[in-house]
Amino acid sequence: MRLLYTTSDEKLRWTEDLIGEKIPPYAILSHTWKEEQEVTFADLKDLDNAVDINTQSKEGYQKLRFCAQQAKRDGLEHFWVDTCCIDKANNTELSEAINSMFRWYQNARRCYVFLSDVENHALEGDGESAFRKSRWFNRGWTLQELLAPKSVEFFSKEGERLGDKETLKQTIHEITGIPIGALSGSKLSEFDVAERFSWAENRQTTREEDGAYCLLGIFGIYMSLIYGEGKDNAIKRLQRKVQEASEDIAGASVNNTKTRSRSQEVRLGKICSWLSAPDPSTNYHKAHKQRQVETGVWLLESAKLKKWKESAASRLWLYGIPGCGKTILSSTIIENLLQHCHDDISIVTAYFYFDFNDTQKQDPELMLRSLLCQLLQRSVIIPKGVDALFSSCENGQRQPLMHTLLEVTQQTVQDFTQVYVVLDALDECTQRLELMDVLETVARWELNNLHLLMTSRKERDIESSLENYVKEEDTVCLQRNVVDQDIQRYVQQRLSDNKGLAKWNKDAAIRQEIETALMRGARGMYVYSPSYLQS
Repeated sequence: MRLLYTTSDEKLRWTEDLIGEKIPPYAILSHTWKEEQEVTFADLKDLDNAVDINTQSKEGYQKLRFCAQQAKRDGLEHFWVDTCCIDKANNTELSEAINSMFRWYQNARRCYVFLSDVENHALEGDGESAFRKSRWFNRGWTLQELLAPKSVEFFSKEGERLGDKETLKQTIHEITGIPIGALSGSKLSEFDVAERFSWAENRQTTREEDGAYCLLGIFGIYMSLIYGEGKDNAIKRLQRKVQEASEDIAGASVNNTKTRSRSQEVRLGKICSWLSAPDPSTNYHKAHKQRQVETGVWLLESAKLKKWKESAASRLWLYGIPGCGKTILSSTIIENLLQHCHDDISIVTAYFYFDFNDTQKQDPELMLRSLLCQLLQRSVIIPKGVDALFSSCENGQRQPLMHTLLEVTQQTVQDFTQVYVVLDALDECTQRLELMDVLETVARWELNNLHLLMTSRKERDIESSLENYVKEEDTVCLQRNVVDQDIQRYVQQRLSDNKGLAKWNKDAAIRQEIETALMRGARGMYVYSPSYLQS
């Protein structure tokens, strides 16, 4: 890694090529390039002589001086700028730099984002739109430059500090769609592969292959650069590398047990087809999209949910009136659990949404089949009990009985260190009595590694059944006062985001009146707040 610094007489100088512990604290610049206006390595190759006038006249030189001066103000002698600190004529150096880039940004003490298309006071009044529209948010390489460093500060083209990643995280989330957690320093491995790929979907790069190469650090992948292979081929190579890395992690996480063989994969596919389980992920994604950022945090941080996650053989029942947001809260909990389980294949989350609008999601047996399929998808090998049941049913020619499904599900649960099960809307099951019997059977297993969370309306038959194995202190009533907090966040965000409603934002009194009226109209029912806003 080659760094720049300024001498006492303000001249630029290079360090030697630095490795490991020899690298001093440094600042790093993030910016967008402008053709023919950037200072290159060749421009600064001979720093023993004064920088020539043509180089000093480039717009990029002003960014260079800005970075040097800001670093000095922050007590940092050294700094790094991609346009001139890499000799791009040297293919070996370029390849090493691109594969190291994420780490270089991650290790920087400060990252300065220079927004050449944003003026001073951009976050005041109507000027915020310029910040939101900055091309910096649409470039491929700036994705890792946003996520890798701990400290990211934004500056206007005049050098005025506009804010930092932490104070602007809500705005950045709205611009990019990147989750708050990722912006706040959560491990990127906590977010699934498809989601991380989606963060770069609408970003552009000058060279098409960079659409893949700019994601190397996001996935912790190292691979050779082949300019000319095209974006599609580069993406395919990256996907293969990501898949290989995932398999390595999976193999190492369960005492280095090998991943499923090809024949096991084929047999598992046949077993899951035989079970004919409905897919609850459609309900999950639908509810997740309706969730407003920061809603449901009160529950995630509650003592009851933490106790449920950590206690042996735990159960938790969330209940409330129709429309109070139980399903959206379920999606919030499921998202949290999926992230918790992501890096450890011995921990699994399975879930099911009962749904009046889908006949495939009203049956307790189909619920059990779905949960079993989800467990099987996370199993390193097909459990012997499941394999034997499939064989005994003539390899899928006959359907299993309910009690045998329960038996193999119990056995499969015991193959994991922890199993979290979330069942939403018990009241929407049309075979309520059978469902209560199934849940009571599961509770009688008394498996220390099984954690069961259920949501429903507070209906007498459900309550009387659950009280046999769910203690009073393990229930959460979704009362109006807690639900209203989430509704208020939703209303406030919609008033800010919706162009048709934005005209009311300037008058605080009118905005408050609108919020109050909408809150009163919703009457503690989350499902009604979008309807009132639309009307």
